[in-house]
Amino acid sequence: MKWIFTNPSVLSEIRYRSVSMTDLLEDFETKKEAIRDEVELHIKKRDEANAEAQKYAKIRDELNQKTHEMREHAKEKIAEKNELIEKIKTLRDEKEVHYKNLSELKKQLREYRSSLGTNIDIKDIKAKEKELQYLERRQQTTELKKDEENKIIVEIRRLNNEIKKSKTLREQELLKNGDVKELTDKINEERTVGEGYKKEIEDLSNRISQLSDEINDELQKLDEVRKVADENHETFIKYSQESEAEHAAFLKAKIELKDMEKAIYSIRNKSKVTKRKEKESELQEKASELYEKFKAGEQLTTEDLLILQKAGFL
Repeated sequence: MKWIFTNPSVLSEIRYRSVSMTDLLEDFETKKEAIRDEVELHIKKRDEANAEAQKYAKIRDELNQKTHEMREHAKEKIAEKNELIEKIKTLRDEKEVHYKNLSELKKQLREYRSSLGTNIDIKDIKAKEKELQYLERRQQTTELKKDEENKIIVEIRRLNNEIKKSKTLREQELLKNGDVKELTDKINEERTVGEGYKKEIEDLSNRISQLSDEINDELQKLDEVRKVADENHETFIKYSQESEAEHAAFLKAKIELKDMEKAIYSIRNKSKVTKRKEKESELQEKASELYEKFKAGEQLTTEDLLILQKAGFL
């Protein structure tokens, strides 16, 4: 049987080593076992690297799933924030309408109140306010003696009380007027509504600030988790490449093992053929000697005749 070997090292062993068949066979058997150990080692390393790759792939996939969930959660908060921003815009527009109405009602009330007469003259109140301002300015800017300053303080206190009392009395008289009361009620109503808008806008603004902080915090954590996921992916790639390299080395060693087994088989066959030929040669040589004796008329034993027969002389 003719064998075709693909491994150059095996061919060189067979072609160029001038050693006995027995020594060559022992040498090849030793090398075969070494290659078999190498095959097993590559299998072990390949499987270990593949197991590590799968471990890091699992961690990576879990982290990627977590980043997806975190991203979706952040998107929900961003959407909520955008909705609140739009709502605040609407509320501000509505608030401006109410404050515009409030300003108009106040203007109407001022004009109407100024046209009404009461027992308290508004001109008298304004004159006292003007005098009060003069005294306060004098106290603050002029160097006064102690008794002069005390007199001014007493006068300021008196004017304050009178102005306050006059305004209260005038307000009480004005509120007795139905139109003034109606306008005042409308003003209070608009002011209450406007304050409600302000409060709602303030609450929404606080919520938006809270959401902004939460979004920034979540996006920062998302980046950290994604970074760890990327690191695990890189480790997965490293072990995958190691596994592929070990698998390629395994295949190469496996081919070498097969070539070595073929070489050993060939050597063993050659050894058998050689031994058979040696035996045949010995038989022929022995038979030739016996045949010469036979021709010379010597007596041959049964065993000798069997040898002659086996060698084809009889």
